[in-house]
Amino acid sequence: MSRLRGRGWRFALIGVVVVAVAAVGMATATAEGPAAAGVARAPAAAETPVSAAVDTYVVQEQPTAAFGTAAKLAASSWSTPWHSQIFLRFALPAPPAGQRVAGARLDLTFQRLTQQPAAVELRAVTDTAWAESITYATRPAIGALLATASVPAQGTTKLSFDVTATVAAATGSLSFALANPTAESAAVFHSREQGADGPRIAVTYAPVAPATRCGTSFAREGSETWTQGLAREEGLFGKMGAVRFFHGGLPPAWPGPLDTGDRTLVVSFKGNARDHAAGVHDAFMRQWFASAPRDRDIYWVYYHEPEDNIRGGEFTAAEYRSAWQRLAGLAAAAGNPRLHATQVLMEWTVNPDSGRNWRDYYPGDGVLDVLAWDVYNYDPTAAKGVYLAPATLVDRAVAANAAVGLPFGVAEMGSHVAAGDDGTGRAAWVRAMNAYLEQRGSLWNLWFDLNWSTGDYRLRDAGGVAAWRDFCA
Repeated sequence: MSRLRGRGWRFALIGVVVVAVAAVGMATATAEGPAAAGVARAPAAAETPVSAAVDTYVVQEQPTAAFGTAAKLAASSWSTPWHSQIFLRFALPAPPAGQRVAGARLDLTFQRLTQQPAAVELRAVTDTAWAESITYATRPAIGALLATASVPAQGTTKLSFDVTATVAAATGSLSFALANPTAESAAVFHSREQGADGPRIAVTYAPVAPATRCGTSFAREGSETWTQGLAREEGLFGKMGAVRFFHGGLPPAWPGPLDTGDRTLVVSFKGNARDHAAGVHDAFMRQWFASAPRDRDIYWVYYHEPEDNIRGGEFTAAEYRSAWQRLAGLAAAAGNPRLHATQVLMEWTVNPDSGRNWRDYYPGDGVLDVLAWDVYNYDPTAAKGVYLAPATLVDRAVAANAAVGLPFGVAEMGSHVAAGDDGTGRAAWVRAMNAYLEQRGSLWNLWFDLNWSTGDYRLRDAGGVAAWRDFCA
């Protein structure tokens, strides 16, 4: 269990503690300069190109003329007079299964490199049923300004708009209009009739991030079974979707102390890092990984919060990293894609006041699937009624995950009720923490719902119970 930000507090793990978990803009624009300048743009990785399905332009001074089959698209603003607008329509594919739109860029290639405007406007068009036969008189209505792209110099060859937010929110067809706000100029692009030089949206996909899950750490009370303990927690906070077990030594054989059915599992175990690194427990752990269920996600955690143990000389940081590497190899050999190697460190470790470097414990790239943290509202000022801001507690941990490209979760979260607070302040802090962590993609926010040796962290006041139950709903 947590050392509560490393302030010399240590928990003695007795028996098993369970954590139960429940599932719970405006575009920017860029331009590519003159070809002679040697400016090149490398395509984004894994882009899916979507060419315009329909494109045309319309001319104000020729209200009944149609230009849908033209090889060009013109957004002009001349005093002759001659004013034109461009319309684009795309048929967007559905994201691949389990994927989301991570990026989308509208690319246009200039046909005319002279008398270019200073900027081009990209505007929304809600109508997605128009055809290339439209004229100025029958054109669809133009909506809000999405972005303005500056043209850096005459001879610019490419123009791009970041349309990620618009594409991610769209289903099926999507329309845009292009307008020219610069007098005595023309933005003339290749139309779809010109093949690869025509308008296209380059879409990139990424896995759908799982919803932030809620849960609690709890212990059996009195003569309760683990099943009854879980039912008690669910009576307070609602139906739980996963269960976490803490084991003070090697993990027991499956299914462990509680038959969790199809719930997701978060399983923590220990064992001296020196022994694991030397392979003393290889046979046992190999069998444990091989016999793990394959019908649910299992986030296995080796020696959560090792920092104080390493400081106390139980094993070295090098031995801890080596143990992680060996265990991860055994888990991978089991060939179970539902096993996820999950390290849990103290949030205090990424606080400069700790004097620690979290990378001392990090076992190296390619070893972990998740880097998680235990986060507590602990500060000497808390006795005066202070609840630390989510950014203060979370941002450094999030930055560490970003540095190694791993998802994160909060395996333990907790706070006492501060002096002078009836629980209302803590409930507000709970809601703020959950919202902040959700926005940053936390896999789990798990409350430490125990009356522990260092204080009572349980949510039993009406405000605290409601805050956590709302999060778990």
